[in-house]
Amino acid sequence: MITNSHWSDGGAIQQRVGRIYFEMPTNSRLKRWAGYVCSGTVATDSTGDRSVIITAAHCAYDDANSAFARNVLFIPNQDGTTGTGTDSNCSNDPLGCWTPSFSVVDTNWTTSTFPDNIPWDYAYYVVNDSGAHSGNAALDSLEDEVGGLSISFEAPSFDSGTTSNDADYTHGIGYSYADDPNLMYCAENMTTEGDVNWWLPNCGLSGGSSGGPWIQPVTNGEGPIISVNSWGYGDQPGMAGPFLDVTSAECLFSNAKGTAFGSVSSADGREGIAITCP
Repeated sequence: MITNSHWSDGGAIQQRVGRIYFEMPTNSRLKRWAGYVCSGTVATDSTGDRSVIITAAHCAYDDANSAFARNVLFIPNQDGTTGTGTDSNCSNDPLGCWTPSFSVVDTNWTTSTFPDNIPWDYAYYVVNDSGAHSGNAALDSLEDEVGGLSISFEAPSFDSGTTSNDADYTHGIGYSYADDPNLMYCAENMTTEGDVNWWLPNCGLSGGSSGGPWIQPVTNGEGPIISVNSWGYGDQPGMAGPFLDVTSAECLFSNAKGTAFGSVSSADGREGIAITCP
């Protein structure tokens, strides 16, 4: 069991998991905005014109003020920055950063507030493979530059074992702001928290790690994403992650891959779409 450690294995995970910097409004009039941080992962999407990042819905849409994030940057391998921490200087990060065009969330996330909407705390940012990059990188396409991790929309392994050899031994990964700029992780057997969340009971990841991937299993330095960091209790360890197999997560992913660029508003607070899935 690993509660909170620096990811030191590098490789595909460090390349594809990144810091998300964004602004959210501080009031419902959308007149004042403040900066926040989350985490996300480039997903394998099999498209020819875009790259897709999976994250948490609360990293894309503010349910309290009914607005999508603005001024979003995705910074892969921020762990390798030459800066002192998160900033908007894309030249001090080893691969630079990418600006998403829009995000995709479930309508259920936008029409209720925490904690009633936690079953839908997953989202996608969509990045144009042309013109979205700033700073250091050989390629303009995010996925072509760093690769992607697959998302599993099948039921993950889940048993009652307690060793690291058990099938449900799961890594939670993300950029906790308390450890900025380091990529951090926890790893242990999953349990459940209520009826709508997976749970890593001893995980010590904290604010900023939201949206980072849960990978099960990690094999040869990578693996499929089975959930994302969602929420935890303030007075005890533990991290919750939404189910991706019995929710609209796959439907939203299809919309992220298929929605046309230019069909989504570019106005502050409206740079995203809420989808009602069957």
